Amino acid sequence: MVLLWIGIAVGILLVIILIVKAAKTHSLEVVGIDMFCRKCGIKTNGLKCPKCEKTSQSFGV
Repeated sequence: MVLLWIGIAVGILLVIILIVKAAKTHSLEVVGIDMFCRKCGIKTNGLKCPKCEKTSQSFGV
């Protein structure tokens, strides 16, 4: 019975923390994806920047 009350308390605490975290995050920040490149500033929609990434693949050589 005591474990049940502890589980309920932990669950309620977790729900409260998640609600506060969701209320504080910006509406455009869904999963932490950068919409723009940090170096050059062009819009990438979370993908790698075509201007800043290396064009040649060296395969570790």
